[in-house]
Amino acid sequence: MPQTLDELGLKHGTDKASSHHNYLTFYDSLLHPLRDQPIKLLEIGVYQGASLLTWRDYFPNAQIVGVDVLVNCLQFESDRISIELADQSNLEHLAQIVAKHGPFDLIVDDGSHMWEHQITSLRALFPFLRSGGHYVVEDLQTNYGDLEATYRGSATQSCIDFLKRWMDLFVGDDLIDIDGLEDPFLRTYGRAIDFMTFHRRACVVRKRIAPTDWRVSLGAPLAPLPADALKVVINAHVGLRGDIFGAKGFVDEGGDKFTIQGLELESELRAVEYRVRFPDGTWSEWVGEGKFAGTRGQSLALAGISVRIVEGLADNYDLVVIGLFVGGAKVVARAGEDCVAPNGANLRGLQLILGPTTAKSAAALDAPPRADAASA
Repeated sequence: MPQTLDELGLKHGTDKASSHHNYLTFYDSLLHPLRDQPIKLLEIGVYQGASLLTWRDYFPNAQIVGVDVLVNCLQFESDRISIELADQSNLEHLAQIVAKHGPFDLIVDDGSHMWEHQITSLRALFPFLRSGGHYVVEDLQTNYGDLEATYRGSATQSCIDFLKRWMDLFVGDDLIDIDGLEDPFLRTYGRAIDFMTFHRRACVVRKRIAPTDWRVSLGAPLAPLPADALKVVINAHVGLRGDIFGAKGFVDEGGDKFTIQGLELESELRAVEYRVRFPDGTWSEWVGEGKFAGTRGQSLALAGISVRIVEGLADNYDLVVIGLFVGGAKVVARAGEDCVAPNGANLRGLQLILGPTTAKSAAALDAPPRADAASA
């Protein structure tokens, strides 16, 4: 039977083993599925090589990269272990390492333990961790108590404080406005993880970032589009999905749990104004094209919308607004009318059809205009 990670750590004498920090049993529970995979592993901090030898024996098919500032660490190079002499606080050094060896499936920071070095390495290397990969920061006890004076350096925050900020964004989900953050790292990765788990003196983060698809709406239109319709684009913020691009004038993510929380509209006419209705029955101010109405990151679904054409063009163009509401109700309104469900349900899908008044299409209206639609 293969030896456990902790057994190998005890054999090679690493302080990660149960004889000291006791990290390895915890790591084994997370990393065991990768044991026979041809992974790439990066560890900052080589010291006397015990940790690298432990990883080598635990992952028989892995390519391992050790990073240290001491030249004598080169003695630990072998067929599956590469040693890079580099300073983990130097962005150029880190960039050269990932360009040569990355991306990685596992990154372990067991380096200087200086707060600024831990944060710098995390920011620089996490983007080069594969989706599904693990990033480990060890010896976080240096962020506390009597060790602060030794490891603070010039840092304005500790690594544990940075991780806590990240944890808030992940646990708080869309109740926290992530788009308003100044920190581009946290905007990008604040919710792009499977989990962040803390152990005695260590933290493990598993990355999970979806492929970039620019979130184009994949739903079907709510009504057929007339041949002479003008182009309308809907940029909607949808709960549990994020920003959705409705390039053909409609947005529907295919389920009642995906409600619209805010939006902005743009049309070929460049003369559309709109407002949105909140769950408490209040309305936003009217805004012009390209302006956001509603909310992001507040889990506040819209309960309706009203769209109108500016004065001077309304006599020459027609506008149809089709709203799909939680529970399946479909409501049709024309320019200036409120598109609201009779039962006050939240809005989950939307389509706009804009065109010349001479080309009003019966096909665009699967249902008659609402009798109770209020004029704006």
